[in-house]
Amino acid sequence: MRILVLDEEFPFPTNTGKRTRSFNLYRRLASEFKILYLGYAANGPVAAEALKSAGIEPLSIPGGIPLKEGAAFYLRLLANLASPLPYIVTSHYSRAYGDAVRASLNSFRPDVILCEWTPYAIYVRNLPAYKKIVSAHNVEADIWQRYHENERNPVRRWYIEKQWRKVKQFEEAALGWVDGLVAVSEQDQARFAQASGGLSMTVVPNGVDLDYFRPMPQPALRRHLVFTGSMDWRPNQDAARYFVREVWPLLRNTRPDLECTFVGRSPPADIQVLAEVPGVNITGTVSDVRPYVERAAVYIVPLRIGGGSRLKILEALAMGRAVVSTSVGAEGLDVVHDRHVVLADDPPGFAEAVHRLLGQPERCQQLGEEGRRLVERHYGWDALAAKYGEFIKGVVEKGVHRN
Repeated sequence: MRILVLDEEFPFPTNTGKRTRSFNLYRRLASEFKILYLGYAANGPVAAEALKSAGIEPLSIPGGIPLKEGAAFYLRLLANLASPLPYIVTSHYSRAYGDAVRASLNSFRPDVILCEWTPYAIYVRNLPAYKKIVSAHNVEADIWQRYHENERNPVRRWYIEKQWRKVKQFEEAALGWVDGLVAVSEQDQARFAQASGGLSMTVVPNGVDLDYFRPMPQPALRRHLVFTGSMDWRPNQDAARYFVREVWPLLRNTRPDLECTFVGRSPPADIQVLAEVPGVNITGTVSDVRPYVERAAVYIVPLRIGGGSRLKILEALAMGRAVVSTSVGAEGLDVVHDRHVVLADDPPGFAEAVHRLLGQPERCQQLGEEGRRLVERHYGWDALAAKYGEFIKGVVEKGVHRN
């Protein structure tokens, strides 16, 4: 069976949640399916070689996704006001990509086209002869709604509302262009089901490499907090700003020796400047997040915006770390408050939860052990890839799938 995957990039190196999910699932599916993977050429030949080594055929598309900076970026945002499509679609669409899709249909002759992010469904809306599946990493409209709810600048809030409405309209329309949808959580599946009219769906949660992320002893030096996540993603940027501005002062008042490190690629200038705050570190891109998580007495997830489910929490739990998260940060995961993680949704509560765990290494050990048991039971990539493969075959062979 042949799968044509449409994605914004090749999922390597695995330094973002989306790349980690895609690479781990497709390299396992490659043992059973023949896969042609389309992506813009921006992340280069090293990523293409990684796919080839995993048994996946890569096809690089010339060009790339425009940068989110400079005068040209703001001109594109302004021009998008005249488009019925949201910016997350128009910025990823190109004639070169569309030409590559059409050529691949003729040369590769896929049994199914898999859009590895909802905006890429734009390329399949006029292809009724093919089976099509969307892999929805988030409910994108929910993310934009949360951007809107948390934005205080009136001009930005107005523009974000425009994008939110267009994203919602596009996302709902895309459900009518495909034969199946893969969600990452039961919550996301329920949201899509409200607008889908009976579309075949399944849930394939995010997972974790249980061999790569091994349990570590509790650190002897209990004065480090760590957050990991791509710092070019707006929800992670908002989390960093929120934590440093509203939670961090409460912690430093009682623990002036405390340090907090935000680990993740491509932090913009306004995130880099947070390192000027005493005790705050911004790393930028790192080759391996594990040493940072290993030294964390508490792993923090102060997200206020997001969707899907967070691989970062699964990785921290797999390493046996105590996690303090907002409810939004832990959405989509089968975690229980005070058993696997500690949840806190306001600055005083978040600071108090972190402060308490810093002084309770035994409690941190208990949370870490429960968290590791949870990911071992439910979040290993092998079982998740097998479920994904069965759903794909069900859509192709019958057009209908039931959980």
